[in-house]
Amino acid sequence: MTVRILLEDVEHEYAGTEESSRVHALSGVNLEIGAGDFAILMGPSGSGKSTLLNLIGAVDRPTSGRVVVGDRELTGMSEVALTSYRRTSVGFIFQFFNLIPSLTVRENVGFPLALAGMGSRELRQKSDGILDQIGLASRGDHYPNQLSGGEMQRTAIGRAIIHHPSVILADEPTGNLDSRTGESVLELLKSIHVSTGATIIMATHSERAASFGDYVLSVVDGRVGETGRT
Repeated sequence: MTVRILLEDVEHEYAGTEESSRVHALSGVNLEIGAGDFAILMGPSGSGKSTLLNLIGAVDRPTSGRVVVGDRELTGMSEVALTSYRRTSVGFIFQFFNLIPSLTVRENVGFPLALAGMGSRELRQKSDGILDQIGLASRGDHYPNQLSGGEMQRTAIGRAIIHHPSVILADEPTGNLDSRTGESVLELLKSIHVSTGATIIMATHSERAASFGDYVLSVVDGRVGETGRT
């Protein structure tokens, strides 16, 4: 299933602390991402890209405005419903992989389904199928500290897609990789987009990475504007 994403008049402010003042991260954002699009968010550090991903992924709630994913208005959902949404409908990919060091590659990939209570036999079958898809069939019994950076990111991508999410959010997925390894990771993401039809939103600083998407959305000072097709 593919889903449309809609943000209407979204504002987001991070509360201040004794050491820092309030941060107004997003200002009046109106944004529509079509079902099945591969959208790119580009902008300098601190521009609001990660905040946008966190709102769409229901990691944060907006200070005001609406966030709608498919037929669900996230801003009106309970915490229990948001947890279910994150576990079933969203795949997260991070710059620093966020793998669990005590789990094997196969176990890291299968972790979302293990959390959902899937039986061990079915879980292994599904995990091995994903390992084939991401090119790590021979590395299932290895641990993260035995992998290259590219293999760790492929593992993270496998974990993000094993539950067939309708939305995939990637925050600087090649930012910790060399250019050649990053290219292979981007090609994998593109192939996943083509094969699954998931709506993908990727934040990046890289113009080369941006070329893998359908279009670029410029994020500057908490505001969003389209800069064109790639």
